[in-house]
Amino acid sequence: MVVAGSTGVIGRALLPMLRERGHHVTALVRGVDRLDGSAPFDDVAVADLQDLDEVQRELRRAAPDVVVDQTSGIGRTDLSDGQLRSARTRERASKNLVEAAVEAGAQRIIGQSTTAAYLPHGHDVLDEESPLWTDAPGCWGDAVRAQVAVEEAVLDCPDIEGVALRYGNLYGPGTQYAPGGAIHSKVCGSQLPVVADEVGLTSFTHVDDAAGAVLELLASGDPGAYNVVDNEPAAAVEWLPAYALMAGGPAPVSLTLEQAKAQLDWLTVHQLTEQRGATNFRLRETLGWRPKWPSWREGFADLFGHWPG
Repeated sequence: MVVAGSTGVIGRALLPMLRERGHHVTALVRGVDRLDGSAPFDDVAVADLQDLDEVQRELRRAAPDVVVDQTSGIGRTDLSDGQLRSARTRERASKNLVEAAVEAGAQRIIGQSTTAAYLPHGHDVLDEESPLWTDAPGCWGDAVRAQVAVEEAVLDCPDIEGVALRYGNLYGPGTQYAPGGAIHSKVCGSQLPVVADEVGLTSFTHVDDAAGAVLELLASGDPGAYNVVDNEPAAAVEWLPAYALMAGGPAPVSLTLEQAKAQLDWLTVHQLTEQRGATNFRLRETLGWRPKWPSWREGFADLFGHWPG
């Protein structure tokens, strides 16, 4: 199989799991300088995902049965110009990977997506049939539409089985929640408040559970979209203080909704006040998948060395 994004946070967790199960792994990278030797693989394919000819050449040579795309998706904390450009370029990259995978004779392609793209609806926890927020305001709407185009490239091709894994907020080693990451820095610097009397829900996904879901769907499971999240969507007023305590940071300050709108960017306010969580019911019931970290509480504790073992 070929793994794009093999040097990312999910890729680094996934490659050892693949090798343990006896899979022949080709790491698809833009340049060999991106390989630091920390992730095991059998072969290297060098190609720029924006260059269809290069991707086709390398996939023809590798002749994979499955192509796994774990290149990074849109962020859920700050939507910088760089992240927006990344979301847009991923559309072309995904289309190139699908086209090259079909030409190379691959049977299945597994892509990465996000539960952040769901349209918030009441107080519901959302499943895979829930609509995506394609008319979201501003830059977030642009990013969601780009992410939807990435999903469509994977799911709508009739010549290959397409799977889209919709992750929640990714946490674990190397992520923005790890020491030194963006969320860790914000929380420890009292830059991420809670908003009183508002219930923004977050679904979390440990990188080990994201990688485990890829393993489950390599050869089984129907094509389509799957939410890959833990069992406990959490309100910001619940997970933020717990995270701050475990990270050794100060308790988050509390703002009113009016204060939050005046002091924070629109996306952060949305996430803290109206974002909805997601359910993993489809993945659990159809494939028997169970997260290694059923709750963010245990996963955060492990991240900061507070979990036994």
